[in-house]
Amino acid sequence: MLLLFVALGFFSLSKQSYALATEPFSGTELDLSKPLTIAVNRTSAPYHYVNSEGEVAGIMPDLWRLWAKKQQVEIEFVVMPWSDTLTSVGESKVDIHAGLSIVDSRKQYLRFSTPHFPIYMYFYVNKKLHEVNKINDLAPYTVGVVKNSAQPEMLAKSYPWLPLRPYINRYAVYQAALQGEIFVFTGMEKLSDAYPEHDRLTGMFPAYKTIRYQQGDYAVAVAKDNKVLMSFIEEGFAKIDPEEKATIERKWLGIEKKKNSLLVAFDPNYAPYMALSPLGKPQGLLIDIWRLWSKNTGIAVEFVAREITNDVNLVQQNKVDVLLAYPEVATPPSNTLFTQPIYQGKMKTYIAKTFLDTTTDNSVEVSSLEELSQRYPNKVIGVWQQSSFKDKLNELYPALNIRYFNTVPEILKAIEDNEISAMIGLEDILSTRLIQNNLQAQFYHIEQPDFMLDLSPLIHVNNAKLARIINDGFKGLDIKNLVALEKRWLNGGEHYYQRQAKKVTLSAQEQEFLANYKTVNFGLIKDLSPVESINERGDFVGINRDIINLISQRTDIKFNYVAYDSWQQLYQALLDNKVDMLASITPTEQREKEILFSESYWKMPWVILHQQKTGKQLSLKDFYGKSLAIVKGYYLIGMLREQYPLINFKLVDNREQAVVAMQQDIVAGFVTTMASATQLLKKEHLVPLMISVVEEVNLDISHFGINNQLPLLQSIINKGLLSISERETQAIYDAWFSVSINTGLNKKMVMQVAAQVGVIILFVLVVIVMWNRRLQVEIKRREQLEKIMKHMATHDELTGLANRVLLKDRLNSAIAFHQRQQLKIAVLFIDLDGFKSINDNYGHDVGDELLQEVASRLKGCVRESDTIVRFGGDEFVLLLTGLHSNNEAAYVAEKVLRLMQAEFTLSTDSAYIGCSIGIAVYPEDGVDDNELLKVADTLMYKVKAAGKNHYMFN
Repeated sequence: MLLLFVALGFFSLSKQSYALATEPFSGTELDLSKPLTIAVNRTSAPYHYVNSEGEVAGIMPDLWRLWAKKQQVEIEFVVMPWSDTLTSVGESKVDIHAGLSIVDSRKQYLRFSTPHFPIYMYFYVNKKLHEVNKINDLAPYTVGVVKNSAQPEMLAKSYPWLPLRPYINRYAVYQAALQGEIFVFTGMEKLSDAYPEHDRLTGMFPAYKTIRYQQGDYAVAVAKDNKVLMSFIEEGFAKIDPEEKATIERKWLGIEKKKNSLLVAFDPNYAPYMALSPLGKPQGLLIDIWRLWSKNTGIAVEFVAREITNDVNLVQQNKVDVLLAYPEVATPPSNTLFTQPIYQGKMKTYIAKTFLDTTTDNSVEVSSLEELSQRYPNKVIGVWQQSSFKDKLNELYPALNIRYFNTVPEILKAIEDNEISAMIGLEDILSTRLIQNNLQAQFYHIEQPDFMLDLSPLIHVNNAKLARIINDGFKGLDIKNLVALEKRWLNGGEHYYQRQAKKVTLSAQEQEFLANYKTVNFGLIKDLSPVESINERGDFVGINRDIINLISQRTDIKFNYVAYDSWQQLYQALLDNKVDMLASITPTEQREKEILFSESYWKMPWVILHQQKTGKQLSLKDFYGKSLAIVKGYYLIGMLREQYPLINFKLVDNREQAVVAMQQDIVAGFVTTMASATQLLKKEHLVPLMISVVEEVNLDISHFGINNQLPLLQSIINKGLLSISERETQAIYDAWFSVSINTGLNKKMVMQVAAQVGVIILFVLVVIVMWNRRLQVEIKRREQLEKIMKHMATHDELTGLANRVLLKDRLNSAIAFHQRQQLKIAVLFIDLDGFKSINDNYGHDVGDELLQEVASRLKGCVRESDTIVRFGGDEFVLLLTGLHSNNEAAYVAEKVLRLMQAEFTLSTDSAYIGCSIGIAVYPEDGVDDNELLKVADTLMYKVKAAGKNHYMFN
């Protein structure tokens, strides 16, 4: 048989000799006197191939060697072209095929074993094809395939519209891809490590740009009529222990990693949480958080970029250690488990402005999900299939027309194709993707649904020890560093770690109480704005709601809101245990016997609301002999009646009744709080009203009233109130009080402005006098002084860099020169990400120190002929001259990004920042300095809006 191989031109690579079987094969006639021959292909890595040392290698050769030991037989590998492996085994010229995919056409001449493992087929897409994210996007491109492989048959069956270009083997496909003949080709899970230009190929066709299109089965094969040999093969593989097989699979099908490191998978399509820089480097908020975890634990982390579905598969197959973060659902994917959440994002609904009917007067934005379902019942809303809030969303908004998608990119594609008109998802991710796709102007958002989504690392179910390591590592991170990273990557607002930094510490008893007491029922009055009310959307709003929100964020109390028509009904509900607490209540001797009180959280004067014609009232005595209305249940009723018996206090159910009574002259005024009175003044009335402060009565001091059976709730509420700063209280006040009474110019303000003007004038005069004296005294140093002044006029005092005056001069000169030489200029507009938080946390001195260090690092990024400019604040500009291509500017930008993201060691602490870069190129983007700077500045802001920490050309 060996002579036949030589005659056919086959090459026997290596011969493995083992003792013959001591017993005959169970009842059959199988000739084992000669080695069993096994066909392998030279380029089918990692399944079977020839490595750089000329040896047969791969997962199947290793399995076959182990199989031979189990069966005590000799085997011999025969290397041949792929097509020959099929015909040689089918015609029984070679005994066994080392391994291949099971497809229908091959069953006509081959007999397959039981599948050994699933095999996945992928489209490898050139990273320049940014618009290609799913199979339908491949229509314009020719797809490279290996001739006579399983792929052409699979594709012809499932995607007959795809144009295919066959190549003789896999290396030929790779070469065509590198030469730009094809931008898409098919392959298995890994590109061949043995290919000489493997690194260059993976750089052009990175793993994150793969699209999985087929899951098949991988098996071994013999000639169709050779049942005896197949039975013998199956018997041998049955003797291989599952752990032995798993070890070989991990060796060849796993992802290579360094020793003692953690392999962390992520999906780069979810900026600003996780993404890739223009040169393919992992970046994003959660990426940097994991880097911080690595630094804290001393465990090295390697990132692997894959599509989210592939990430989950890698965890399930134990090929990676962790999926960086996955939305936490009630039941994790099979064979996986969640660690503790490392982040929490807010959900929002984004609605297409095409909802608005601009042809009519009804072009009013939808303001709630209820309105959306009522006004547009046929409009479809996109939601991610794995969303943990699906059931709750359906329960709260059963009339919504929801369509589920596998990925966020699919949702955005559906939006562009007008298949859906709204989408619900994580605010940070959706807003970034809209900006990246230039769709931000076509959408607006509403705050519903009011859900938060936990993001947790995902690991294999058998890695409980790893879960503890991950959890302990994240617990040990400094919240200040996490807040700094958050400010670096996310725009505006108060995000998760900023809220976490303000959380209060609860005792074990308090934590146990919250664990058992799932929801606290909070009672409120339906119409007592701005203190509390139910708005037209049915939402609880007002001062009390804002205070409660802060307490909820910092204590993790979950509230359920119950509305009542009147104060009497609300207070009785608290006594009857129908609600657990209420707000805006003042302690009295009787009430303290009935309920518990929190610390005070709001102070407000009592006022009298009365008609303007009554005049300005200075005290309650001015209302002697008259009637004043007051709402039933107010604690000061008894005191007022006792101290002011000459006033007739009429009790009303609510403030609307009081206003009607005033307008009908039944009462002369209404005693209420300042908050309630200012709200009433906003409304139109038949008679003009005004306010007089009741100075005879103490301020109305608001507390929370709590069921007397819940002392632990009282303790938790008090801790939450103590965490609220004066600035936050003032912000709530400013948000809800818009009524102001102007009596002319404020004397104090006038004096302050006058003083400031006077100081400025005096300062200017002093400077002029001193300067003249200095010129007279130091006339001999005029030349040196002029030189210093010129430098000051053209350079930044703090960093010593050029300023914008010198930038404009050099830029205009460069334009004139490069116009003649036909060379390019690049203007890199750089804005630091996260600098403000350094200033806020450590002060301006540390901020100045950081800016000086930034300037020093920038000097290492450019040539002496280039110009570095501090444009102002935390903005810098690089002027690069004498360029031949945009790639030269991209190289500098990547270097700047890398240096800015590295740790800064300052006098007080270490700090991390980043930067966003907009790049304008002469002459493509402009032919004068203003145009180039404007384009670069605009691109920089697009980068910041699209996730920060990368660069962008026009």
